Amino acid sequence: MTRSLSDPVTLCMADYAQAQTWPKLPEAVRVHTLRAWVNFVACATGGATMPSVDAAVTGLLSMGGGDIPNLGRRERTSLPDAALLGSLAASAHTYDDTHLSTITHPTGPVASAILATAYQLGTVDRPVSGEQMLNALAIGLELECRVSCAIKAGGADMGWYMTGLSGAIGASAAVGRLLNLSHTQMVYALGLAASQAGGVRAAHGSMAITFAPGLGARDGVVAAHLAAADYACNANTIEGRNGLLQALTGGHDASLIRTDLGDRYESLNNAFKPYPCGIVIHPAIDACLHLQRTHTIRHQDIERIELKVHPDALTLCWRKLPDTVLEAQVSLYHWVGASLVFGAAGIAQGTLESVLNADSRRLQACVETITDAALQDNQAIVKIRLRDGREFEHFTRDATGSVTNPMNDQQLSAKFIELVMPVLGERRAQSLLAKCLDMASVNGAAEILQLGAR
Repeated sequence: MTRSLSDPVTLCMADYAQAQTWPKLPEAVRVHTLRAWVNFVACATGGATMPSVDAAVTGLLSMGGGDIPNLGRRERTSLPDAALLGSLAASAHTYDDTHLSTITHPTGPVASAILATAYQLGTVDRPVSGEQMLNALAIGLELECRVSCAIKAGGADMGWYMTGLSGAIGASAAVGRLLNLSHTQMVYALGLAASQAGGVRAAHGSMAITFAPGLGARDGVVAAHLAAADYACNANTIEGRNGLLQALTGGHDASLIRTDLGDRYESLNNAFKPYPCGIVIHPAIDACLHLQRTHTIRHQDIERIELKVHPDALTLCWRKLPDTVLEAQVSLYHWVGASLVFGAAGIAQGTLESVLNADSRRLQACVETITDAALQDNQAIVKIRLRDGREFEHFTRDATGSVTNPMNDQQLSAKFIELVMPVLGERRAQSLLAKCLDMASVNGAAEILQLGAR
């Protein structure tokens, strides 16, 4: 259906959510969506035993339980809480995917919402196939990323936690598709999700860094189920007067949401992380690891480190000498120091022992950083000066894991095993990986949760 530019953008979004089918998606989108699913299951399962998730489970169960299993956990919770926990766990290691141009982590809210919903539907004889889940995921990712683009283009980005603003919208569309909402109900769901948008980046460096994505999943589930009961919402909640875009940006421009919707896929600009920290740190990590390995630099010999980074790296990850794991996840300085001391930048380098390591902290104190707006957000320059006067420099042109230099399938599978094996053991981790890689053939969410829940 051709829509007028004067029509509310939620009508276009609902058209898209109802019309898209998995077989008709371009092959590149199908492949990318499957990779997003594999990455989500890895991050959610691997993050499930983090202290932030333990605390969240305790708090949620104090308000009542439910029947939905959770990846990496023994407890069962209500449907909204399962959606919240899955997304929250997926971001617990700061290893979740990132739509770099908007700093949105799109898959967690959408994938967690559909996994919990599909499981619940299966218990009432409304089974959801793996292909249907992947199609719903693709729908949610595309709409979420487009909403984030519209918000950022209007000037609202760094202070707001973007995933909290757009995550529920993507999740509501995906869940709405699984619930077979009518067009009118889908418009309600999108509006209800937009009306719950929120989250600020001041929460970074604490457990609450995971809260906004979790709320996005939960709020999307609630919005879709209320819409299914004909709980009505205005169609202009995104770009209308006092709508989401005006409230955040002062404007009404929804063109980045509607233009070429269904023909061009913004979700293809989503990237999967090779390192468990803010993605804006990754170019500097790449450069440090390259220098350390190429020149066999001993960290004891380092006198000074000069960083030249994209402005986002300091705006988002400015913390120096962090004292906690959570602060270190968003510390450019910690990961520069740790990668040079340990010659790696994985889960082990994000532990408290590594965060408090005296050698790593000495290097952080040696770092001088400047920002350069001419650099792309996946680029950085690192220069290391040794005590004997020698200098080594490296320019990261395309950071590992970025859209221009993505993780390959072998790297993504290795990341999956790294995260999941400590929680489920090697045999179950391998079985779950195989199941996720063949997701289009899976009969339902129960197959994933039977392997992934403890």
